[in-house]
Amino acid sequence: MRKIILSLMLCVASLFGNDELLLDSANAYQMVLRANDGIPAANLVEKSSAIIIFPRVVKAGFILGGIVGKGTMLVKNGDSWHPKGVKIGGGSIGLQAGYEDSYLVLYILKSSIVKDIEDAKFTFQADASVSFGSIGANTAKISDISFSKDIYAYSNNSGYFAGAKLGGTVIGVDEKIKFDVNSYGFNSLIQALNSAN
Repeated sequence: MRKIILSLMLCVASLFGNDELLLDSANAYQMVLRANDGIPAANLVEKSSAIIIFPRVVKAGFILGGIVGKGTMLVKNGDSWHPKGVKIGGGSIGLQAGYEDSYLVLYILKSSIVKDIEDAKFTFQADASVSFGSIGANTAKISDISFSKDIYAYSNNSGYFAGAKLGGTVIGVDEKIKFDVNSYGFNSLIQALNSAN
């Protein structure tokens, strides 16, 4: 009987923990929009095959460096979104020093990249065309944007990290993270996405 109760408590605790990740992702999304005034978020949401939100990405290093984080990937399915847990990780060596703790939002426009992430085969490198925060307040008109990149990335950057960026970083689905689409956290995240419209 104790084992059954303990198992039930662990299941409930993991559901609440994952709901907290959804709430953190909703908050991170709104903070990134505020930090990057002028993001054409509504257009990016419309064109995206998926949106990945990491409420915490930590990069740290001194010669040897690493990046780690967990987040939420919303995969477009017609007019709705399906949530999946994702993780980011990687290591590097070279002239680098510092610590950075950031929110990170990735708008993925190419469906083949979403498939690679789901199959744990996606690594940031030359095979994906990535734009880091280049569309924003300096863009004259949203209608002038061609969305020619595969991924548009935005962050709020808090901290200092000199050296390596996202090259060699791997993003994959975290099968341990399960989300409930009827939860308060998921509804809050969808509301945050829609508030950009």
